[in-house]
Formats: sequence, structure tokens, C-alpha cells
Amino acid sequence: MTSTSSSPPPDSNSKKKPVGFFSEDNGNKSSMRLMSFVALIAAIVFGSLTILTESNEANNTDGIYITFGFLLAAFAPKAVQKFAEEKIE
Repeated sequence: MTSTSSSPPPDSNSKKKPVGFFSEDNGNKSSMRLMSFVALIAAIVFGSLTILTESNEANNTDGIYITFGFLLAAFAPKAVQKFAEEKIE
């Protein structure tokens, strides 16, 4: 009696590049994620500067508007992209 051991077929997914934070599932670099990350860092920096600098009320208001603008730039495009891609599929 001969025993044949069949090994599983090679998995094509095992040779994929590791996916990082700024990469999509298929391994492509994502400029949208990079832009969102940069806008988030800018919002944190401007928010910190707004809180830490002691100046008149007008400058603090401007800093709040700039911080809000960067936060909006960080999260809104990714949400719009997600809904747009769902409608396409």
C-alpha cells in the first residue's frame, strides 16, 4: 500500500507584500490616507499652538477656525471616498 500525501496548493496570497498604514489592501500606496494623516497632524499642531499661545481673542478664534479646517480636511475626504466607492460597486 502506497500512501500519497497531497500538499495543499501554494497560496498566491502568501507572497503579497505586507500592507502598511499608508497602503491599500492590494498593496498600492494611498495618497488619500497620507493627506488625511498630514491634515490631522497639522490640526494637532495648530490646536496646540492656539491653546498654548496667550494672545488676544481674535487670534484664538482664527486658530480655532484653522484647526477645524484641518480636522475637516483630515476626515471628510475619506468619508466621501468611502461612500463613492460603495455606490460604484
